[in-house]
Amino acid sequence: MFSIPPEVQLDVLKCLNFEQLFSLRQSNSYFCNLINKYEGGLARMEFDKFSLVDTRKIHSQDIIIKLEPVISDFVLDDQLMKKWKTAIAESFTLFLHDFGDNKSFVVCVGKTDDNKPHYILKFPNVPKTIEEMFIVRFWLQQLFNCAFFQTRFEYIIFNPKMINLLFDNDKTILTQFHVQSLRLMSINANNTIENILKFGLIHFDIYESVNTTFFGDLSEQHTNILFNIIINEGNKVPRVYLGIYKSSRSSMLYDLIIKHIITSKDLSEMVSTIDLHCILLPNFKLNERAEKIENIQKDDTKITKYHIANIYNPKEIFSFYHKEFGVKMGDGSAFLIQIKKMKEKN
Repeated sequence: MFSIPPEVQLDVLKCLNFEQLFSLRQSNSYFCNLINKYEGGLARMEFDKFSLVDTRKIHSQDIIIKLEPVISDFVLDDQLMKKWKTAIAESFTLFLHDFGDNKSFVVCVGKTDDNKPHYILKFPNVPKTIEEMFIVRFWLQQLFNCAFFQTRFEYIIFNPKMINLLFDNDKTILTQFHVQSLRLMSINANNTIENILKFGLIHFDIYESVNTTFFGDLSEQHTNILFNIIINEGNKVPRVYLGIYKSSRSSMLYDLIIKHIITSKDLSEMVSTIDLHCILLPNFKLNERAEKIENIQKDDTKITKYHIANIYNPKEIFSFYHKEFGVKMGDGSAFLIQIKKMKEKN
């Protein structure tokens, strides 16, 4: 294969699945460098699930992947070596969470349903040697080269500073996990909400949707952060599911979205589909610009459908679907609201 032209070598590599590519990569440095060069256009191993879990939740049937030193073309220069040694001395953590220092976590991936074993990657939570930093870097890169259907990061994320340190702005490696749907959960403590949302936008390539739920008291600042994601990150996030269980914040976010749809001169960056699982106050009323209103009553459930158009471009229309469940929660009622951008008609 060494004498084959590069374009033919690439065609051969494209015929291999991920497991075959991985084995070939480990055979010698030539193939390792070749695959690294073209890996963006090669096969990705696909998993159904990807999550970070408490070490105590590992099941006896789960398969532990032994993280050993492997062949890599990565060269650690003196400058980065110094940074790594500083991180080790300062006990940089691989994960960010609010569970206390006595907790340890692992990476869990699965290719099948819940009745089948998962694969467990037992990363050092606080790398203590240069070799451990090498190992974490290598296996994170393998995860970046995979594709995941369902991803759940609940109250814990990888430390972005550690990722940046390990890859040191290496332009040849895209430090993003490829996921179809991403579920994020957060508590309002120590800037956790900001950290988790920022991490999700930077380190995930999201093909379908983001689902995030907030059970605690959501501040006005956090509500504005969510709103800015909705109106500015449509190119990164096709669809968002938000669970907000405080009526004042739900109403505030809903009103901000309505105002933006009606008055914005540029809706091109807005997320195209928004699902709000929320609580709205009893005096909730439709906006005066609502058109084509349709009401449906099914037992205790009230469904309202309507359209709202932009004042500057009447062809920019969003459809709304409200489902009021007739269930009292705190000072309001439980709602499901779906807001969807409609295709412009010529």
